[in-house]
Amino acid sequence: MNSLEKEGVDAEEGINILKILASWVKNLNGEVFGSNAAKNAESLIHRAMAETAVMTPAGETATRLIALMIKKNKIHYADAVIEKAEELLNKKRGVVTASVEYAFAVNDATESRIREEIIKRTGASRVNLTGKINTDLIGGYRLRIGDEVIDASVRSQLRKLLDTLQSGQADGGI
Repeated sequence: MNSLEKEGVDAEEGINILKILASWVKNLNGEVFGSNAAKNAESLIHRAMAETAVMTPAGETATRLIALMIKKNKIHYADAVIEKAEELLNKKRGVVTASVEYAFAVNDATESRIREEIIKRTGASRVNLTGKINTDLIGGYRLRIGDEVIDASVRSQLRKLLDTLQSGQADGGI
């Protein structure tokens, strides 16, 4: 991220090119590491980008990073580097990533309300929301935003009600 920004490069473009290059390098036959492999890969990437006329400053920076990772035998870390770069870019742009588990399929209006609520709570500029069905839930949903979990499932609400009733009985209130 810092290298991309220092060179005045579009970080999102750089990350996208990095994804493409990392995928391509990982699909090469044989082992890809060391100085010669790095030079060969960098040369191949430059030729391919020149032929397609897509070599941009972001592409140049991504190419150098991939070549360095090959040279240092660290290409297996490419996915983790890309994931971290995306996290940093999202944080800088105020984008929040959240995941939600539903008891059953929901419509777009429901997901839209959840996004709006996340924006209100976090002050995010945008929300990347991924949803999936969790058949273990009786009803409701479970939302994860970073380390925070908001459990609005029926099971959770029933558990809270039971705890309240049990604590009331212990106090002699019921």
